[in-house]
Amino acid sequence: MTPLITLSRALTDPALFGRTFSAPSFWPWRTLSKVIDGIAPTEPRETELFMQCTGRTQLPIQPVRRLILLAGRRAGKDRFMSAVAVWRAALCADWRKHISAGEQAVVILLGADKKQAAILRRYCEGLLQAALLAQEITRSTGDVIEFRNGSSLEIATNDARLVRGRSAIAVLGSECCHWRTDEHAASSDEEVVGAATPSMAMCPDGGLLMLGSSVYSKRGYMYRKWKELHGNGNTDDICWFAPSRVMNPKLSASVIDRALEEDAAKARAEFLNAWREDISDFIPIDVIDAVTDFGVSERPPLLGSGINYIAWCDAAGGTGRDSFALAIAHRNKDRTVVLDLVRERKPRFIASAVVAEFATILRQYKITEIHGDAFAGGFHADLWPDHKIKFKPAERSTSENYLALLPLLTQPGRTRLLHDHTLRHQLAGLERRAHSGDRESVSHANAQSAHDDVAAAAAGALVLAASRPGYNMSGDWIGNLERATFSRSLWGMPMVMRP
Repeated sequence: MTPLITLSRALTDPALFGRTFSAPSFWPWRTLSKVIDGIAPTEPRETELFMQCTGRTQLPIQPVRRLILLAGRRAGKDRFMSAVAVWRAALCADWRKHISAGEQAVVILLGADKKQAAILRRYCEGLLQAALLAQEITRSTGDVIEFRNGSSLEIATNDARLVRGRSAIAVLGSECCHWRTDEHAASSDEEVVGAATPSMAMCPDGGLLMLGSSVYSKRGYMYRKWKELHGNGNTDDICWFAPSRVMNPKLSASVIDRALEEDAAKARAEFLNAWREDISDFIPIDVIDAVTDFGVSERPPLLGSGINYIAWCDAAGGTGRDSFALAIAHRNKDRTVVLDLVRERKPRFIASAVVAEFATILRQYKITEIHGDAFAGGFHADLWPDHKIKFKPAERSTSENYLALLPLLTQPGRTRLLHDHTLRHQLAGLERRAHSGDRESVSHANAQSAHDDVAAAAAGALVLAASRPGYNMSGDWIGNLERATFSRSLWGMPMVMRP
């Protein structure tokens, strides 16, 4: 299929995208548009840029239909991808000639979250104000823009369900390094790509898959494709890899220098396109599976057995994004730490109603006190006494509990988990971060889209149960738990020490 107009021409035509992309500072993006078109660079600086950003020595000889775009923040990725989306939908072809009756050729543009999707929509709407493009629009409602040539442009958040089963002519994604990467997430990066490929199968040129992002942690689809494609001249797919100022020469160096002074690791990833070394997967999925009792979702209370059940809650107010989670665990005489129950209430909810519900569960296990982090106790601690349950704020943070949980999970025969998909995914999604002064912290990977409420409750219950009735993580007797304090070993792993 030969495009009616190439992307590189649309970027320079003043009646189309030229008002924005014909500016001198956009020459790197115009070079990339030639790569997508399969047009060889004509200027020495374009050839040099291609080799620098792709790691290849051979120039492209055909249009690129699978592109991984890794460029730093403020480089102009979203603006460029929005132009590609509009070009593909409104200008590339008369899609009515290539689709079946009743179908619509769809360009799907996905943001990492609602805020990102809104930014992409504003860029697209700005480009569509050009007179020649405005007259091509037949309808614009919500997140869908329809064109006279039988195509539509849909802008939404990352959701594999939006991609699956469509007659897509292009799927574009923004900030894909920050998408979910756990294998069983409904809309993980791999799931979206897996849905996009068959959706574009009937497109005459195979469709256009373009995924862009600044780099983040060394995992997920984007990192895998960077390893596979960058510098590899034996594939038609391309990974374009560039720091911010390479693609945006107008970006002030002082902005980057200031960011490096404030947080070097974060700024190197965001502006210099350096994969973060200070973030790593914390608990491998095989470690979680090895201690999971598959098929066991909950363990009933064994009353009269002398078991001392421990309860931990990760509380939430009910109107935000966080869940209210409860976990119950106990420690056997053989030092095995067992998770007995996890419950989660997702927002919206009334906190007092959830406390009443959870208190009923605690009474079934003969539990008269519940633990949780001190911050969470600020707004719900007074609710528990109404149900004859005492709330005890913890001395350790959630991050410290995660650090203490890891040796419990890796020590053979020490821990048994429940078969709970949410718990499994949240534990696998935790990341360890290194900070200055040899400090470490653990939290979920993405504050915008990830959660760890169930994992936090389970970790708190297991770690507290493991340290009763007086053994540390190595099995040495230390006496009363209340006299024990946490300190850090040379390897950064927390351990209970005798005061």
